[in-house]
Amino acid sequence: MDSPNPQYEPSIIVPGARAGSAKEAWKLAYPTVIGMLSTTLMWTVDTMMLGRVGKVELAAAGFGGVLVWTLYTFFVGVVQSVSTFVSQAKGGGRLRECSHFAWQGLYLSFFSAILLSFFLWKMDWILSIAGPDADVLAECLRYARARMSSAIFLLATFVFHSFFRGIGDMKTPMVISIVSNVVNVLLDSVLIFGLGPFPELTTLGAGMATAIADFSAAFLGLAFFLRPAVNRIYHTRREHPFQPKSLLRLVKVGAPIGGQFFLDMGSFTVFMSIMGRLSTEALAASQIGIQLLSFSFMPANGIAKAGTTMVGQYLGAGKTKLAEACGWMVLRMNVTYSLFVALVFLLARKHLFLIFNNDPTVVQYGVQIVPLLALFQIGDAMQMAYSSALQGAGDTRFPMLTLALSAWLVFVPLALFFAYTLGWGVVGGWLGGVFHFTVVAIILTMRFRRGKWKKMAI
Repeated sequence: MDSPNPQYEPSIIVPGARAGSAKEAWKLAYPTVIGMLSTTLMWTVDTMMLGRVGKVELAAAGFGGVLVWTLYTFFVGVVQSVSTFVSQAKGGGRLRECSHFAWQGLYLSFFSAILLSFFLWKMDWILSIAGPDADVLAECLRYARARMSSAIFLLATFVFHSFFRGIGDMKTPMVISIVSNVVNVLLDSVLIFGLGPFPELTTLGAGMATAIADFSAAFLGLAFFLRPAVNRIYHTRREHPFQPKSLLRLVKVGAPIGGQFFLDMGSFTVFMSIMGRLSTEALAASQIGIQLLSFSFMPANGIAKAGTTMVGQYLGAGKTKLAEACGWMVLRMNVTYSLFVALVFLLARKHLFLIFNNDPTVVQYGVQIVPLLALFQIGDAMQMAYSSALQGAGDTRFPMLTLALSAWLVFVPLALFFAYTLGWGVVGGWLGGVFHFTVVAIILTMRFRRGKWKKMAI
């Protein structure tokens, strides 16, 4: 039940912190932020290495990465619903239920990987529809096929992350992320450039390195999940029977999350196709822009994940006022961080793009879109804060519809209109993205304020 003075209540998640405070949110968020920053650095190293190989390889891996992630997003979103059930079960003291839903998430990962194998089989056809230059398409196919070979391991890793974050253990996912990212970077340097006895594989090598890193992450996640200390509390070695009803509950809550991810990334894939049809240089500049945005997206997403845990556990414990306070706290933290990133973007401008590629046209396009990148990531940070807080409550359908409708009725049409009809090129495309996240942030603000999510049953 809610306390009469919830602002002074101690945290049920972080010992020594006040419930709903910045200290509580940061204690939960910082390991995830570190883990996601390590992922950002991994992607940055990938981009820098391929940028040194050539702009075709850079554009191919950039577009291929967006396409592969688009195909993954629905399934990733579905299995991430594990965190909603685990956090609410932990808040309600139902500890065995935590591992039960984690196991159902692993079964769901297996079935999802089987479905994803169809896209792997048809990858050449999918890429031909997108229509990048022929040399970009050939390199993109090599990269994408290698990446998608590890689908089952990637999805299983997300299940383990969701379980640990749901119980309030943010450090274990951080360790998993850092170790797998180190594996990826080491293999990148060997397989992209062909060090020692290994041949120079360029984009194929980058895809293979990421696939092997996904395997290492899943293996490490399983080891932590089954270790004696975790099994003693949550019975992770016993609560593994396949339960179709529980799996369907995960799908019911997770499908809107996956739909949101997929439709959002789908619109972004179309956007990258629009940039690719402008020119290889526009596509390369946009890929670098996405890489720079990851320095905002990943930490902001890490903070938002803390919001899912906090809102879920306090709702599970019947403390709705504290759940709401946690949502607002996470939003303030994300906005503060994204404003700092915007300032860095505006001050550094040209130098940010020169880190990745020194092609004059690529750098020129990059400088033009920097102000738009700064605005884009502020709206995105707000969207993540609201979506993750609502996810903790099981309110996943409304954010999905909001993001999907705006992505396809605002983002894509405006990107096309500004880039081609008005002739604003790459600048016009990114301006469409700024309008999109502004609309989404406004609508989700109203949704969270109204509080319908406080009474949702999962």
